[in-house]
Amino acid sequence: MAEFALVMPILILLMFGMIFAAFYAFRSSATDWGVFITGVASGSYNTPATEYARDNVLWPDLADRINARQTGPRQVRSLISVEDSRTWIFGIQLIEAQRAETNFRLWRFYPGPPPAGGFE
Repeated sequence: MAEFALVMPILILLMFGMIFAAFYAFRSSATDWGVFITGVASGSYNTPATEYARDNVLWPDLADRINARQTGPRQVRSLISVEDSRTWIFGIQLIEAQRAETNFRLWRFYPGPPPAGGFE
């Protein structure tokens, strides 16, 4: 009984740590996917596809921070930067810091071959 009483708090902390790590990894991968799919949608013939892609990001606070725009002819840059701190139980500060960026060359979203001389 004494060994169980000593080890149980450590096991509980280990379980909570694994749950928080898994949650952070899932949120991070969802952020990367949102940046990618929003960047792809931004290069598609000026349709509402960008907003549809943004609506499919799981967390609204992340979806609002994704910035995707055309940076030149046949080029799209999609990025996000998250640096937040939240107070949790017992005054513990949870810190989230993520950055993601993708750059696309949009040759396949336009009809016909690229112009002579390559990309502009």
